[in-house]
Amino acid sequence: MKRIGSLLVGLSVLFFVASSMKMAFSLDQNPLPIFITEEIDFAPNLLAAVFLIPEDPATWIILVAVWTASLLFAAQLIYRFHGDDALRPADVALLVGAFVLAAISPWVALEAPLPGFLMCVLMLMAHISIVSRKFSDERLARNPFVGILLGWATMLTFTAFSSFINDAMAIPPELASISGAILACITTMAVQMRIPHNPLCTITVMFAFLAVAAAMIDAAPIIAVNSVLAIASLTFLLVRVTT
Repeated sequence: MKRIGSLLVGLSVLFFVASSMKMAFSLDQNPLPIFITEEIDFAPNLLAAVFLIPEDPATWIILVAVWTASLLFAAQLIYRFHGDDALRPADVALLVGAFVLAAISPWVALEAPLPGFLMCVLMLMAHISIVSRKFSDERLARNPFVGILLGWATMLTFTAFSSFINDAMAIPPELASISGAILACITTMAVQMRIPHNPLCTITVMFAFLAVAAAMIDAAPIIAVNSVLAIASLTFLLVRVTT
């Protein structure tokens, strides 16, 4: 049964990577936010398109890093976390749920923004539960691959949140971007303080903000500035947890 759990996680990782690659390579990044493209034919909830459908080196780096971290984590589970060291069923369920939601939520968001966004929130909650000492094995909290995945999930969720409230509530894009950045920073700080020995979560979020800044510098400079300010605030957190 323990081996089956690792295999289930491995299959969910492959499902996620295949789904993410299909979106990254088969879709055009024209579904950028309407306040950037000013096009009517636009699918909402895709400010997160900068992470899902990259078109510049920074966003490609972070997506390839997420794919690599996912595959290496699956291999680690199969070859290292077995027998008496196997993960508990609750951990397996959370991991499978997180990867499956990460695989399908972007596609759902293309047609149904609200359900897609809520699935993204559930994905983030699953990742947070995975690294929580109260609910999960401390090995996962210290795992660098899990740190990368958690940071990516945080940014994906709150960029989707920014785009969603801008589209659904007619909030100005700059305010929506600030709201998402603040929530992402608060969440990152709260999680990082629980896993002080795994700074890759914060580093991933900082690099993701850098990718947003690079992607938006010409089309939406205010969003780029917000991202730089978020990086500055997270720098203090990174120094705090690494010293």
